[in-house]
Amino acid sequence: MNPSRLLLVILMVLTALGEISTQLIIPALGSIEQGLGAAHGASLAALSAFVAAFGVGQLLLGPLSDRVGRRPVLIGGLSLYLAATAWMLLADDMGGFVIGRVLQGLGACAALVLARAIVRDVWRAQAAPALALTVIGMLSAIALAPMVGGLLTQWGGWHAPILASLTVGTIALLAVLAFYRESNPSLDPKAGHPATLARDYFDLLKQPTSRALALTLAGTYGGMFAVVAGSSAVYIGLLGLNSAQYGLAFGATISGLIGGALFARRKIMQLGPQRIVGIGVSLVVTGATLTALVHAGLGLSVLGLSLPQVLVTLGGGMLIPASVAGVVMPNAHRAGLAAGLMGFAQMLGATLSGLLLGALQDGTAWPMIGVQGLFAFAAISAFVLLTRKARSAAVSAAG
Repeated sequence: MNPSRLLLVILMVLTALGEISTQLIIPALGSIEQGLGAAHGASLAALSAFVAAFGVGQLLLGPLSDRVGRRPVLIGGLSLYLAATAWMLLADDMGGFVIGRVLQGLGACAALVLARAIVRDVWRAQAAPALALTVIGMLSAIALAPMVGGLLTQWGGWHAPILASLTVGTIALLAVLAFYRESNPSLDPKAGHPATLARDYFDLLKQPTSRALALTLAGTYGGMFAVVAGSSAVYIGLLGLNSAQYGLAFGATISGLIGGALFARRKIMQLGPQRIVGIGVSLVVTGATLTALVHAGLGLSVLGLSLPQVLVTLGGGMLIPASVAGVVMPNAHRAGLAAGLMGFAQMLGATLSGLLLGALQDGTAWPMIGVQGLFAFAAISAFVLLTRKARSAAVSAAG
């Protein structure tokens, strides 16, 4: 294996670390609540706390890596991740568990934002297909980790999937220490400075395409996260599956993410990021609409819920790498900043979705389905309106 391929494998693991940390414990949420003596639904706070920390941290750590280098920020983030995961294993109440999840999210976000910036550093003009490959790591975690988490929970209780996260994080840190050397040779001493950080993000958001892709990603990921966060209660609580069966059903449903990412990798240089995002968000809206129509007409069932979601995941798999590439590629001189913006947008959508889902819980599947539909339509509305505005501005400038 040559160094670039080895590095790509490491970056795939780093990109997946945040999702591994969440998806492994999804089937164990009920067991965590029972084990910590918490009320039903209290574990949703742990999910939302993680994604909030995961998103905000990227806004800071991405630009910081432009300033001091990728390697020290990455090593520090992974070390924090391991300490926080160990804290979660020792938690004896939900408050302590949530604190651990916040710190875990801050540590894991370094892995994602730095992996995306390193891809831009190393692969340069070919970064878009490489970004799609690293995203496949994240999407594979979304597809496979619930199955593994369900089996681990049945075998060893709620501590087992958390111990698995600790193991993966340890392997990632050791791999970075052994095989990754600094990839950002042009450090910017002004990057990440508090006095200029807000201005730098504002300057990036002045680009119409950056605004369009960031908001589309936020809406899409928010719609997907509604099902990620709500599916355990629906599949296990309402449909009567056990945790292992839930992991298999959920993993099969979202395997479309990998197919979408493979399509993006093959076609992104030919079609361009924006066209792939347009195709992806159209599939997401179609799948969310079909989910609601099938549930309204035929009631709740495993197939009726799962099959339309394949369209959502297929579109999401296309959209995530294409939207990130569409912002990071044109901003090579501040790849950490651009990666931080897109990571924040992704997690902002998930955080808002999780909070809304928690507030609307009524013991049925409708809150999950409705929140997904709301975010999906917000995503396609942002994409259509802002890309149309960007085209109009480009035409006016050319004239």
